[in-house]
Amino acid sequence: MNTHFYGFDIQSSNQICPIHKTEMLKLGGHINCKQCSIDSVAQSQKEHAHAVNTMVRKKHFEGAQIPSRHADSGFGNYMVQNNGQQHAKAQCASFVKDFNSGVKRNLIMVGRTGTGKTHLACASARNILDKGKYARYVTSEDMANEIANAWTKADDSEAGAIYRFTDVDLLILDEYGLHDRFENRLQLVHKVLYARYDACKPTMLISNMTRDELVMDLGDRLWSRFQHDGLTVVECNWADSRTGGTA
Repeated sequence: MNTHFYGFDIQSSNQICPIHKTEMLKLGGHINCKQCSIDSVAQSQKEHAHAVNTMVRKKHFEGAQIPSRHADSGFGNYMVQNNGQQHAKAQCASFVKDFNSGVKRNLIMVGRTGTGKTHLACASARNILDKGKYARYVTSEDMANEIANAWTKADDSEAGAIYRFTDVDLLILDEYGLHDRFENRLQLVHKVLYARYDACKPTMLISNMTRDELVMDLGDRLWSRFQHDGLTVVECNWADSRTGGTA
């Protein structure tokens, strides 16, 4: 039996596909199994989709700007040697679980340097990115500088820079209060925090201040807004793990 397909003659052949045990067809001088051809196209489409998804995921993670040191930081490789670390890890994991299920609140980590706050924050970001959400890691100083310098660029503005930090699903603001005091840069940081509150976007804020110092620094209005949609405060007061402390 002969049929035509886009100018090609399709002819029966006496060959049987060893995989599907069906008669193979001759098309344009080539002998093919119909099901093998369908499977080959499906596999090509699957491989293409996987390559696209891999590329998108890579760009997604690059956009988060997680520090290279914490590119592989996760909850699984966070060192737990005391009750405080266990509590901090549990609180961040709970925050991520709620975030990914649609429950959005703010989280603040305060306390000594070297207690793993940035590790836990980046672990949180990576888990959120894995679910296709957008996260951005930035230090308070770098964010203030980017906003302040936006006016020097022809295609940017202060409002545009603030919008970029407001638009992401989760903003991780690290080193708050450390190097963000120059030329009233802290006011620019606060503008982003106010904008995220207005947009109902959660923020994870990290600082070496104590809780009381942070409350005073943010001010009553901003502190009130941090609490409005729910707030978890994690105090990290154990010894610096970089210098071998565990207490």
